[in-house]
Amino acid sequence: MSDREALKDEYIDHMMNPRNYGTIENYSGKGIGKNPNNNELVELYLLVDEEENIKDIKFQAIGCMSTAVTGSIFTDIVKGESLAEAEDVADEFLKKLEFAPKEDRACAEMVVKAFMAAQVNVDNRKEGKDEAEYTLHISEDCVVPDEK
Repeated sequence: MSDREALKDEYIDHMMNPRNYGTIENYSGKGIGKNPNNNELVELYLLVDEEENIKDIKFQAIGCMSTAVTGSIFTDIVKGESLAEAEDVADEFLKKLEFAPKEDRACAEMVVKAFMAAQVNVDNRKEGKDEAEYTLHISEDCVVPDEK
């Protein structure tokens, strides 16, 4: 099987059987990555231990299938890792998407922004802030205007 076929199979598997979809009741941090232009969003929940390792991670998405697949892949990769390692994965996600189509970049960015927002929420809650969640907006819209 070629790398391309394996990647296609993995994408379809995550589409049909998304990993880590849902919520965490007693989360350490909750972040929202949001597209302010169309109200698509990703909610991401983190449960971290004292050493800042991700014990559990869940997400929910209001968006396209690419957003859900990216959320599934991202959370699957970082679950069990430290927050610092997960940050590196998030940075790598964004770098790899630099030349991807605009729609794909926006979907992935919502997932990464939700993770980054959840990290901010973890820190704010540790500092005693009474904050249920933290929101970050994506940098560009995923809607591509019709060419005339």
